[in-house]
Amino acid sequence: MASRKTRRKNLIQLLSLVIAVVVVVLCSIAFQSWWNNRPGPEPNTVTITVSSGDVSQDITPFSVCEPGVPCDENEVPSIAVDKDGELKISVPKEVSDHDWSLLKIYDDPAANDQSFFGANEATEATVAGSVDPVRKKDDKRPRLVVAEVTSVLIGHDDQGVETPYTVTWSVSAK
Repeated sequence: MASRKTRRKNLIQLLSLVIAVVVVVLCSIAFQSWWNNRPGPEPNTVTITVSSGDVSQDITPFSVCEPGVPCDENEVPSIAVDKDGELKISVPKEVSDHDWSLLKIYDDPAANDQSFFGANEATEATVAGSVDPVRKKDDKRPRLVVAEVTSVLIGHDDQGVETPYTVTWSVSAK
């Protein structure tokens, strides 16, 4: 039979272990709660990256619109895209972890196209500088005019309340 001193020592060790486990669990829960609730960037500060050849640009939003509220539109930046080249669009995690779409507008409206991406499905998309003619009798390849990325992001309104914003980034090809 264990002595009283040994039993007391074992009890202290067991209680110390239980306290340590409780502290670790509570710290883990607190960290996870903070991690899940930390604020993300405001939609108007999120940029996408576009590149063609050796040229790369960070693009700020063309428009950031709260549903049902008129919004301002910003300048549309340009990037040179060869007719045989490609425009590469890279979106950050703040966009790729939501549904997002890519609208491709060509100088022939029949060639326009739109792609949709689900959450965490893609972080990059490539757009051709020109596409095959849509009409069989036409030899001219439609050239890329504009590419637009659109997503819904959560931001804060003037009162500091979280609200959804439709954010569009636009770049023109020259």
